[in-house]
Order: sequence, then structure tokens, then C-alpha cells
Amino acid sequence: MSPELIELLKYMEHSTDEVSEVCKSERIQKIHRRICQIKASEKTEVKYMQSWEEKILIKQEGIAEGRLEGKLEEKQELMRKLSNKFSIEQIAEMLEIDISEVENIIKELAK
Repeated sequence: MSPELIELLKYMEHSTDEVSEVCKSERIQKIHRRICQIKASEKTEVKYMQSWEEKILIKQEGIAEGRLEGKLEEKQELMRKLSNKFSIEQIAEMLEIDISEVENIIKELAK
């Protein structure tokens, strides 16, 4: 590992003036100065935090949507397979749902 990477990891673990002063890397010094500027300005700090939180929320929503889409596709595939072998009544009984719900799902799949 490069000495600069080691310094960066140490700085990330303890982002203090003392650790920053010991670092020889100019890039780490610039990072530290920028972090100090952000911390000194409450408005800027809030802006960064809000942006960071928004990115996390967007990512979490995307993951949740992906899971829902995956589950929907799995359910559709299951319903296709079942409808080829079983009656609507049998499918409703196996899945423990109403016959009308099975009918609606099959209609949606037919589109």
C-alpha cells in the first residue's frame, strides 16, 4: 500500500488537526482544509448533510423498488406456471387468496 493511502486511512479514522498536521500528502491537507471550511459554515454543513441524506433515501427507494419489481416478476411467473396446470379455484386455494384476485392477476398477465 502506498504511504499516501495509509495516511488517508489514518486521517479518515481520526479526522483531527493533529493527524492532518502529521500527514505529508498535500491532497489530504486539502481535504482537511475543505472539511474545516464546511464545518465552520453551518449553512454549508447542513446543505452537505441534506444532500447526503437525499442520496441515501434515493438509493434505498431504488433498492425497495427493485425488490418489489423482482417479487412482482416472480409472482407473475408463478401464476403463469400455475394457470397452465391448475384451475382458478385450485390456484386460489393453494395461494390462500380470493378467486377474484386470481382472476385479476391472470387478466393482467394476459395483457
